[in-house]
Parts: sequence; C-alpha cells; structure tokens
Amino acid sequence: MKRHLPILLLAVLLTVASCTMAPTPQIPDALPGATLHLYLQPMPQEAQRLSLTISALDAVSVEGHALPLLHKPLQLNPGQHLTRQTKLLTAKLPPGEYQGLKITISSATSLGEDGKTALLTEITPQLITEKFLIRQQSDQTLFLSLQPERLISAGYHLNAHFSLHKPQPPLVKLKGLVSHPTTGTLTLFEKKTPAVIAILAAGRRPTGLVLDQRMRKAYLALAGEDSIAAIDLSQGQIQRKVRLHSADRPEELVLSADGQTLIAANPGSNSISILDTPSLIERERIQFSTRPGPVFLDATGRLAFVILPEANGLAAIDLDRATLRTTATLAESPIQGIADNAGKQLYLLAADSPNLLVVDADNLTIDRSIFVGFGAKCLALNKNTGLIYIGLKNGEIAIVDPQLGLPLDSFRTGGEVVAMVPDLEENSLFVLLGKSARLEKYDLVSKKRIAVVELDAVGYAAVVMGER
Repeated sequence: MKRHLPILLLAVLLTVASCTMAPTPQIPDALPGATLHLYLQPMPQEAQRLSLTISALDAVSVEGHALPLLHKPLQLNPGQHLTRQTKLLTAKLPPGEYQGLKITISSATSLGEDGKTALLTEITPQLITEKFLIRQQSDQTLFLSLQPERLISAGYHLNAHFSLHKPQPPLVKLKGLVSHPTTGTLTLFEKKTPAVIAILAAGRRPTGLVLDQRMRKAYLALAGEDSIAAIDLSQGQIQRKVRLHSADRPEELVLSADGQTLIAANPGSNSISILDTPSLIERERIQFSTRPGPVFLDATGRLAFVILPEANGLAAIDLDRATLRTTATLAESPIQGIADNAGKQLYLLAADSPNLLVVDADNLTIDRSIFVGFGAKCLALNKNTGLIYIGLKNGEIAIVDPQLGLPLDSFRTGGEVVAMVPDLEENSLFVLLGKSARLEKYDLVSKKRIAVVELDAVGYAAVVMGER
C-alpha cells in the first residue's frame, strides 16, 4: 500500500544522536573484502622514548611467499601518541592462508637525558607467527604488540620482539560501531578504552546505523546495494541482508521504542520504507515527490518526525499505524532535529541560521528560537540532563539549556563534527569528525578529551551500546 504526498521533500533519516549533511554527495561504490587492517597496540612504557623506522613489513603466505604491505618506510616516534592504539596500514591481499607477518626495523634511537642515542638493530627480518585467512568477501583485522621485556641490552642494542593476534571481542554492552561509505566497511570498537576491535566488510556504501540494545542487534543501511543489513552484536557479524526496491538507496535508519519497527529513508526512490524488524519485511511505503530527509523519533519512540527542507516543512508519521499524521510549513528551512524527553517540544537546526528552533510537538509551530551561532551542523540530546549539544562546522560543541533558552558552555574538538553520541552510562560523548578518520571521546563533566580512536576511514554514523 502506498500513500502519495503532494509536497516537495528532501531528507535523510537520522537518529537522535547523529548528524548528516544534505544533500548527500554521491560516493563511489567500494567493494570491501580481501583486505588486511593492521593496528599497533599501545606501546609499553619502556618503549615510549623509542623512535623506530620499519623499512619493510610483509605478509607471508603458508608457502613462504612475502607480499610487501608498505609503499615507503614507516616511522614510529613518541610524538605520534603511541600510548594509544595506532592504525598502521590497510592493504589488499590475495585470498588465501598466511602464516604471519615479517618485519624489518632498519634504524632506531632512544631519547635519554643526554639526547638521542642510535641503537643497533637486527639485520635479519623478524617473522611474527600468527596464522590468518584472507577471504574474498571479508576483511581481516590484526593487532601488533611490542613486547616490553629486555628492549635494550648493553645500552645500545635493540631487541624488538613483536607479537601478533586476532581480535578479542569485548562484552556486547561495551561495543560501538562506525560506518564508512567510501570503503564499504564497518568499524567495531570497544567503548571504554576506547579501541578498535575489528573491521567488517559490510557492503557497498554503508551509511545509517541504529541499535536494538535489548536484542543486541544493529541495523545498517547499504545505499549501494539497496539493502538493509542486520548485525549480530554478540558474534560481531552480519547476520543477513534484505534487499529493498531497486534504486532505493537507503541512507538513514530509525527504530521504534519497542524495536519492532524500522524506518529507512530511500532518497533514490523518494520514499520511506516501514519494516517489521523480526522479518525485515516492508509493511508500508510512503511515497514523496522528492527525496526524504532527516527523521527522528519523539520521546515515546512511536512517532517519527520527517524534516522537509525544500518545503520548509515538517511531517509526523504514526509508527503504530504506519500512516502520515500531519504536516506543517515553517518560517525557516530545517536541516536536523531532535525531540525532548517530555514529548512536548522539538528542537530543529535551520539552514544558514544561527538559531535553534523550538517547535511545539503537537501542532508543529515554532514557539521560540535560541541563538547558538552560525555553522551548526548537528545536535544531540543528553537524556539524563535535558541539555542539547550542538556540533559546529568550526569544531566547537555548544552546550544549550533549552529551558533557560541559552548556551551554557562550549568546548573544542579536533575538527568538523559530523555525529555525536552521548554515552549515558559513562557520562561521556563520542564525537565523529568529518575530515579525519577519527572518533573522539569527551568527558561531559570536565569537557576534556579522554581518548582518540583511529578509524578505517572517514565515518558517516556512529552508535554505542548504552547510549540511550
């Protein structure tokens, strides 16, 4: 059954804690799989004053063939923040079985009280044994660790011994995910440290993400495949994929409060799909005259609001009945939105406006506006405090009290903010940066950065267990 709306509409579905740009730029389809992702684990304290030059790093097949992974020597030094996990490389490899990696350190220095001291290194490459498999349709993530025992002997001889290991999944409640459209991958990370635990080959152009925390599942939009993927968080694997209509290009997802209804925005076909999650069968499709845009849920999770930027509009969809409830035209063009905890007010960012619009949730009229500054790109709600976080293009995050109607504070991040995910269990905020492949974690009390996660590629959306 279809319902046609006689209005223009542009939108991309959005969870309460994510930020996306509209219109969405065209991203070339990437074919994931047959790829090795190598991370260096935090260096031991004994090695934090070392500088190393890795001149060669090879994958060694079970037949003994060495396949180079580096295009140029790799420099590791204390200025690279080696106390945290560091991404070393991503490389395509022929499918097959490998016995491990071979590493050659051509030079090393140690920084002491009297300055740098050159160290004697081994000429023979070190074979680090850990069998792994490269498959055509999947990615492999490995972690390299430097052993701390007897790193330097006789004051000048480097004894660098590395170990290699596969991912060790944490408890499900500690997991988070980031989607990467350009590489077709999905990063799984552990949120407490935080650190990458695995890179999954997801499919063509993975974009929107949403969690069903009760069922320990995640749903992922695959715009390049016209599909929705269901992910088993316990296993850290894609459970199945369900194809929508041809050329749908689903981009954003939201999930009802009871976890039974999934909404997918399909900008390719100017429609919204309403699916039953147990079967992922489309129960209803609402057709528009143009692309659907950002969607967010009300406090009950049973009403979805669709932003209509081209029409300066806002529409409400009843998820229980899968029907359009009402539409309204606003004085400004909204681009992102969230709902308050009480279900009475909506907060919208408007294009080229320095104001946060406060909208009555019942009649969809603007009650007032709050000045937050130009360049606002996304927003997120702290459900514990009712405070709103506004991500700005200049990398600043403004903290707004909607009851007082003014910004209370702000803090700087490492770059342009494209998504924010509050983790209410730890009272922290995960910030996805737009131009660098990084996820940053901030303490919401001190406003200080706790950690940085180096991702597979630039991220599109992020979710964490315990965010709601």
